Amino acid sequence: MDVEKIRSQIPVLEHTAYLNTGWSGPPPRRVAEAMKHRIDEELEKGPIMAEVLEAGREIQAQAREAAAQVFNATVDEVLVTRNTTEGINIVLSGLDWQQGDEIVICDMEHGSVIAPSQLVGQRYGVNVKVADITATDSSEAILTKIEAAITPKTRMVFVSHILYATGRRMPAEELRALTKGNGILLMLDGAQTGGHIELDMARSGFDFYSIPGQKWLLGYEGSGALFIKREHLERVHPAHTGGRGIARPVDAHNFQPVADTMEKFLGGSVSVPVQAAFLEATKFIEEVGIGNIEQRNLDLAESAKAKLSEIPGVTVTSPLERRDSSGLVSFAVDGQDPVSVVERLWANHRLVVRQVGYPAATRASIHFFNTEEEIDLLVGGVRELV
Repeated sequence: MDVEKIRSQIPVLEHTAYLNTGWSGPPPRRVAEAMKHRIDEELEKGPIMAEVLEAGREIQAQAREAAAQVFNATVDEVLVTRNTTEGINIVLSGLDWQQGDEIVICDMEHGSVIAPSQLVGQRYGVNVKVADITATDSSEAILTKIEAAITPKTRMVFVSHILYATGRRMPAEELRALTKGNGILLMLDGAQTGGHIELDMARSGFDFYSIPGQKWLLGYEGSGALFIKREHLERVHPAHTGGRGIARPVDAHNFQPVADTMEKFLGGSVSVPVQAAFLEATKFIEEVGIGNIEQRNLDLAESAKAKLSEIPGVTVTSPLERRDSSGLVSFAVDGQDPVSVVERLWANHRLVVRQVGYPAATRASIHFFNTEEEIDLLVGGVRELV
């Protein structure tokens, strides 16, 4: 991996130590240029001219194929969305919930898991059961706690594949074995995974999976992708749909919805420039290789955790075991509010991190373009604060 060559394609790295990809990744120049090219084409030729329309359709088709490649799924199982949360809501709002059904989540989840689950619960009388886990729980302990929350009424287990606050990689494959054995659906929030770790829907057997395009994939806001296992496609109904959800030719007197295509979830037009950026971003990641990226992320994160752990008064809240880890590294500084730590690291070193709430900590998102020098800058900056 030629890290210097990669960094030369991401302009913000020339003046900033960017350790906040878990919020939004810094786009490579070529990703921005793909978006600009499409905007210019629409500007100069008009958005509905035949050649522009056809080029737009091709971009959308290729973006969908790229999403399928990220997931290692078939094209008919994926949809390019606007963000992770849209994909989550497509599934939760589209299933036929019955009063008394149960969804199991955990207490360390992002609001984009908690809110849609709880609102579905309030609307349909579904019981949302919360498994309380800790930052130090082993995979075995997490599985035991989730299993204890499962009853004969449980229809879905819904958790993040990587927890946003600690970077803990959840035991997703083991969860799938547990849920499948009990006839329970498993949905994973992949807000911190696409472009970060290798995904394999064909092997894993996950039922539903949603990712963003603007974080670890290094695309732009307004893009993401959803995977629905083919066997579940007809059971998820479109709560928000449009003309693509109707059989052709359209007949107002003889309405025939389509059931077996992901396009039924498209509510209308999409931003082709954003999808052009999404497509180019996936190419950028693929050229480096997601396996290479995952291992480099883990190597850098391991280094950061080891060095931060040596500082008196600093507690690393992320897992230390490699198998449980990701590129997210969270830490707490005794007597200092995470917001203050974030502000001072920026003011003193132009180093971008963020605060997280549960457990309260400062979080560095370490991606393959980051360097050991930037890790040392982070560690030195934290040591100064202490």
